[in-house]
Amino acid sequence: MDATLIIALTAFLTVAVTVTVAGAAAYRLIPSIRRERLAPDRAIDRRGTSILRWSAPEAWWQRFVAAVGRRTGPREAENVSKLRQRLGWAGYYSPQAPAIYTGARFVLGGMLGAIVPILSFFIDEPLSHPYLATLALAYFGFFLPPLLLRRIISSRHEAISSALPDFLDLLTVCVEAGMSFDAALARISEQPEVGGNPLYQEIIRMNREVGAGRPRAEALRAFAERCGVQEVRTMVSVFIQSERLGTSMGRALRVHSDTARAQRRHRIEAQAYVAPLKMIFPTIIFLTPAFFLVALAPALLGFLGVMGSVTK
Repeated sequence: MDATLIIALTAFLTVAVTVTVAGAAAYRLIPSIRRERLAPDRAIDRRGTSILRWSAPEAWWQRFVAAVGRRTGPREAENVSKLRQRLGWAGYYSPQAPAIYTGARFVLGGMLGAIVPILSFFIDEPLSHPYLATLALAYFGFFLPPLLLRRIISSRHEAISSALPDFLDLLTVCVEAGMSFDAALARISEQPEVGGNPLYQEIIRMNREVGAGRPRAEALRAFAERCGVQEVRTMVSVFIQSERLGTSMGRALRVHSDTARAQRRHRIEAQAYVAPLKMIFPTIIFLTPAFFLVALAPALLGFLGVMGSVTK
């Protein structure tokens, strides 16, 4: 056998054995690696975890931020209620969420504001406008969590609005097949592929609230307030009116499903119409300088060469 082939096979076997032994040792010794983390998502049953229970913050920094938030947070009941509503729209229902959110604003502002004073101890040269830079960083850190929260709320509302027509189609099929309204909701929420959407998570919570004894109309209104989307509020109104008046739930669902699908199509068309306008500024900022550089650089170099020869 060729010596080169023997060396290659030996190197391959050495690397394979080393990687296998290292992986087995890491799998056995490192606590953060567990079998359920390596398993596919379909093999993990996440429905066993109650969404009506919360655990207290465990990390020291979480407890510190929550303590700061409790001391600096709003005291009026109305302000606390509005803050909880916004955090609920983002999907944060923990009782500690308002304190952690408020504490994160002050802690992040203080940390970013302390960057310039700390750097001044390690840099010999004095910084230009240190107080202005400190205030700017502290201001940015204080208002960064609201910006992130607004972005999370917008993304969640968009996900709920996009999933609403499909949910209504599934609900219509189940109701027209003879299932009751509660059974249809429970059947839809049991699908494993819908667990990641916030709309279905809110439906699961609503079903558990009804199962715990809360009136259905009250649970539906609370579901609409947690979602914070106008389409969901309209859908809940249709459900409550149909139940009160005794009309056909299947017909109302089918009409509302068609309306929700038309609204989603209109939103997509509006985004498509606005896309060319949004592309103007990136085109001007990034493509126009490169275009002028490619188009004018040869002529500019030639002009500079001519001017240099003339001056000589």
